[in-house]
Amino acid sequence: MTTTALIAGVNKAGTTSLYVSLSEHPDVVPSALKETRYFLPARYGRPLEPASVWEGYFPTASDGGVRLEATPSCFYGGAWVARAMCDVIAQPRVILVLREPVARALSFFTYQKMRLRFPEDMPFEQYLAAADRLHDADFDDPANEKYMAVRGGRYADWLPAWRDVVGEDHVHVMFFEHLLADQAGQLRALAEWLHLDPDRFPHETLRSENLTTGYRNRRLQQLALAGNDRLELVLRRMPAVKRALRAAYFRLNGRLVSDELSTAVRAELTARFEEPNRRLAAQLRGAEVPLPPWLT
Repeated sequence: MTTTALIAGVNKAGTTSLYVSLSEHPDVVPSALKETRYFLPARYGRPLEPASVWEGYFPTASDGGVRLEATPSCFYGGAWVARAMCDVIAQPRVILVLREPVARALSFFTYQKMRLRFPEDMPFEQYLAAADRLHDADFDDPANEKYMAVRGGRYADWLPAWRDVVGEDHVHVMFFEHLLADQAGQLRALAEWLHLDPDRFPHETLRSENLTTGYRNRRLQQLALAGNDRLELVLRRMPAVKRALRAAYFRLNGRLVSDELSTAVRAELTARFEEPNRRLAAQLRGAEVPLPPWLT
């Protein structure tokens, strides 16, 4: 029987690197697109496309092995997306990678600027003020996904629904910090959970993917983003070519990002996350999930 694993969360927590590294296992069949976004409509109360569309993302799949997909924004659909997955896939295995929420918020904000959704010189304080003006109902509009930097770090608001609907034994919670500290060990543990032979990975460490960088010329960035989106199907099948093109583009138009949080904003965000972090730690207590320092 074929197993289907979905990296359902969260954005800016190493999910692309994890997807690419898992995809290199000989018994893993990755989706033609990393983010098929097939189940995402359920997050917004919209119907899914026919199941045949989902199957079409795995043209080379056969019985046995693991089919793999990763749309990390699915996490925020909670029970709606989880039920949609269970309706289409028999006993899906859901992988969730969580990250210290203050660091994730800054990385998410910087990424949105890299995608040209906000001015490059926009300070985080201005972004936070705009996000705070939105109400819960406003996030039913996909256009407001770009404001999920802080809201998206309240993991305890969504995790229980995933475990209830999919089943605790079919939800694997990992932490970005543990991935960085012990890449080989984390990859091995995940492989064993997926019933894969961990000794068959060609690499013991994660591929470095989807790093958030800045840009020098906005027009070149627009063209590069459009080209990457248009060629995703082709480039996903040629990872070495994609890495070479990315490196060449960074030399041409990239720059290191320098976004930082002021002491006051960092303290405010830390305070905002205290309560949801306490709930998250309680939710994971007894689940045999080692907790990172920000949850202990």
